[in-house]
Amino acid sequence: MAIRKEVTCFLFLLLAYLYSGECSSLPQPGACGVDASDRIYGGSVTNIDSYPWTAILIFQNSLNTNLYHCGGSLITNRYVLTAAHCIDGVSEDYNLVGIRLGEWDLKSDTDCNSESICSDAPVDVGIESMVKHADYSRETLVNDVALIKLNESVTFTDYIAPVCLPIPEIAKTKNTDETTFTAVGWGNTEHKNGTYEFGSRYKLHVQLKGVNMTYCNEAYEEEIIDSQLCAGAEKGEDTCQGDSGGGLVAPVDGYYYAYGIVSWGYGCGRKGTPGVYTRVTSFLDWIEKNMDKDDKKNDGKNDDEKNNDDKINEN
Repeated sequence: MAIRKEVTCFLFLLLAYLYSGECSSLPQPGACGVDASDRIYGGSVTNIDSYPWTAILIFQNSLNTNLYHCGGSLITNRYVLTAAHCIDGVSEDYNLVGIRLGEWDLKSDTDCNSESICSDAPVDVGIESMVKHADYSRETLVNDVALIKLNESVTFTDYIAPVCLPIPEIAKTKNTDETTFTAVGWGNTEHKNGTYEFGSRYKLHVQLKGVNMTYCNEAYEEEIIDSQLCAGAEKGEDTCQGDSGGGLVAPVDGYYYAYGIVSWGYGCGRKGTPGVYTRVTSFLDWIEKNMDKDDKKNDGKNDDEKNNDDKINEN
C-alpha cells in the first residue's frame, strides 16, 4: 500500500507540473480532481490537504480590511469558477481584490492540524479580469455563473490543484438526482453593523444528496429550471451565506468533478428545503468560450495593457 501511495503522489505531482505552465487549457482527470487526503451548515472539518481547488474571494474596504466572502473553484492554473452574484458586489464599501488558494485555517498564518502536520502557506493572487454570464439575473439568480482570471499562473501542489469539469461523457451524463455531493467552504454570518465574518475558521465539508426537479419546484415558489440543480433538504446540513460561489462536487472514477456552484436557497439547513445550485454541465460551452475569448483578447498585449483589464466584463 505504501508503494502504491508513493507512486500515486509522484504521478499526481508530475501531471500537476505539466499542467502548471502558462497554458490555461482545462486539465485532464489526474491533473485535476485529485483529493490528496485520504459556513457549511452542519459540516465537519476537512483534512488539511482536502479539496485543494477550494478558493476564497477576498474583498477589501477603504481601510484595507479584508473580508473573506464567497468561494470559488480553481479549474486551471489561471481561472476560478464562481457565482455571478459574488462578483456583482457584496456592498458599496467592499471591492473584490484577490483570490486566496491553499487555505485551511483562516485565523492562522501557518496551518497545522492536531497531528502537527503543516501545509504550505496559502497564496493570495490578484485578478486580471472577470466575466459574468450576460443573462445573469439579480432578481432570480438564473445563470448565476462567473469566471475570474488570475493575474498570474499558480503552481499546483498538494494544497493547490484544480477540480475537473464534467466534460467526459461518463461525468457529463451522471444522474445528479441519485448523486451524493460534497460542498466545501467556511461560511459567514452578517452582523447588524453591516460587517461580515466567516462562520468557521477551518475549511468545512458536508455531504448533500441530489434532489429531483419535481421535489425542488414543490419546495420553492420560484421556478427551478434545468440549468439549476438542487441538493440537500436534510435538517442541519446545507450550504449557507458565504459559501456562495463554492463548488458542489462528486467523484467519478476516482476524480472529483464540479457539478454545481452554490447559488441560493431559503434559509440554511431547513428540513425539506434543498439548496439551489448553478448546474455546471449547462455552462461548459460558456466556460470554454469565455476562457478562449479572454486568452485570445490578451494575445499580443504587453504587461501594462493586461493590467489595465482588471474589470468586470459583461459577455
